[in-house]
Amino acid sequence: MSGKNGPSSNLSKTSDLDDLEQRLEDAKRQHSGEDEIAPDNSMLGMAWRISTELVVAVFIGCGLGFGVDYFANTGPIFVILGLVLGTVAGIRNTFRLVLRMEAAEKERLEKLSKR
Repeated sequence: MSGKNGPSSNLSKTSDLDDLEQRLEDAKRQHSGEDEIAPDNSMLGMAWRISTELVVAVFIGCGLGFGVDYFANTGPIFVILGLVLGTVAGIRNTFRLVLRMEAAEKERLEKLSKR
């Protein structure tokens, strides 16, 4: 039975699928070198990593300060000191991370422009 979509023989479907598979393989081979140097970080991933660096440093500073206050039986002086030092360390780590990401992106763009 033949309808609008053509003959219903299995031989025709198999050859159509083989033909489609061959065309897909040819297209993949043609375009395989275009996306060879892709960015390894998305903008959302970079923002997430930067914010995590900052927040973790502040929590670690506060936690260490709380621990010292608890064992030394002192007031909240070390928590405050830990908060300040953790914030400074977090900002420092964030700047270092951003500079590394910027250098990696610049290197990626230079490699891409040399092609």
